[in-house]
Amino acid sequence: MGQTRSRHYNRYTLEFKEQAVKLADHPGVKAKDIAESLGIHEVMLYRWRMEYRKGELRANKHMKPSKPSPKRRSSRIDPLRQKQDELKY
Repeated sequence: MGQTRSRHYNRYTLEFKEQAVKLADHPGVKAKDIAESLGIHEVMLYRWRMEYRKGELRANKHMKPSKPSPKRRSSRIDPLRQKQDELKY
């Protein structure tokens, strides 16, 4: 029998999820476009929005408590800041 590969799942901070939800809640903005620009699946963003409305949005329990490396952090925050800047104007 063949070996099974372990799956890699992206884990997102609570801050990232909340910012994504807030971006998607702007009037005239499509959640699908926000999800695409952040590199996440649109269903994930819809789920986060639903959890946020119910007050159930939580940080991932499997996430390590250490801070992500600066390189990784900037790659995730930059799209959020970029979208926020676009929506300001």
